[in-house]
Amino acid sequence: MQASIQSIFTWSQNRIFAGGSPEIVLLVEWRGLSPADKQGKQSRKVVAREIELRIWLEPNVELVNVLGCKAEEEEGNSLLLRLGKIHSGQRRFAGLEFKISPMPAGRHNVLWLQWQYKQPPIERIRELPVQKLNLEYTHHTSVLRDSCNSHVEKHMALLETEELLKRAVAMRAAGQQMPAYEMICRHADKLLLLATRTGDLLMLKEAESLYKYNELELSPHDKAAGEM
Repeated sequence: MQASIQSIFTWSQNRIFAGGSPEIVLLVEWRGLSPADKQGKQSRKVVAREIELRIWLEPNVELVNVLGCKAEEEEGNSLLLRLGKIHSGQRRFAGLEFKISPMPAGRHNVLWLQWQYKQPPIERIRELPVQKLNLEYTHHTSVLRDSCNSHVEKHMALLETEELLKRAVAMRAAGQQMPAYEMICRHADKLLLLATRTGDLLMLKEAESLYKYNELELSPHDKAAGEM
């Protein structure tokens, strides 16, 4: 039986400093598949429900932050990501930030991952084979100047947008409209710089959307005018 999920795991860097990495990001991407996809037909039906991604961490790996979902800590230095459902053709993303302790130079395992979900229409539970991810550890200090993978950088910025918009709504409700305005403005500036550097039109549209949101929902100038 064909799997209902196609996944891609991308590190922000393919090699890290063996003396310890202050930050390494894993972008998790999953896409909903159905038999009709092979024939080129478009369908928006749900192809997987109650999706879970279980992750086992090596002893020298520690989770620092998560974007796009919530991670539950479990026994055995493992995590569980509950990811809901996905439609055919839909793509979703999550970002995991890790801190990695020093290791000898060479290629070492970092994570082990396994997908589980219910597959309609009979709601049969499916477990996909366990996958392992590794990284190259090196003592060459040039690795400290390596740039972040542009695909990872883009989607982490977009995932951060979702989190910041939720935070801005909460801050506004708490009477912190100006700090919320400044926070969204800084992130919009960041997206605009990324768009300028990469030529990515989606990032440009996202930045413009945030500037517009700020002026309509959070602008301190509108508030001041209303109080005159």
